[in-house]
Amino acid sequence: DFSFKCGDWLVFGSETSGLLPEVLNDCTNGPYGGGTLRIPMVETYVRCLNLSVSVGIALYEASRQLGYEQMQLHSGSSPSKVFMKEDIFC
Repeated sequence: DFSFKCGDWLVFGSETSGLLPEVLNDCTNGPYGGGTLRIPMVETYVRCLNLSVSVGIALYEASRQLGYEQMQLHSGSSPSKVFMKEDIFC
């Protein structure tokens, strides 16, 4: 139910302890206060998600909502080179 927009940040904590309480507070209040999100899981099928899978899910959903436009290569660009456009790094 979250709508991503250009300029949003995705912040992830460690697999074992999550984000520090101060970081969670900054994410829900103050100038950085976009909120926190949870990835829904059905306990029957998945015990847990590791950090890399969680990042992939969140980045994919943000990219999907933004029309993948930030992940397009410029003409003449080599896919093997690291590139940056606005705020998504690949």
